[in-house]
Amino acid sequence: MNKLEEAMDRLERAVMRLEGSMDRVGQSDESHAAALTAAKADYAALATTTERVAARLDAAIGRLDRALEG
Repeated sequence: MNKLEEAMDRLERAVMRLEGSMDRVGQSDESHAAALTAAKADYAALATTTERVAARLDAAIGRLDRALEG
């Protein structure tokens, strides 16, 4: 999961850089706007994947805990 967190951090920083770039260039630059939209979509997909992975890990840990107790 460490790699997932690192990837999410990198993607979030990229989105922030794009947003900053758009502020400097202005909203009229369509290429930046499209890149920002794509980066946000990638970020949302990665966040969803991270949530699924976290839930599955929590479930696996719970099963292991119950197996060790029983």
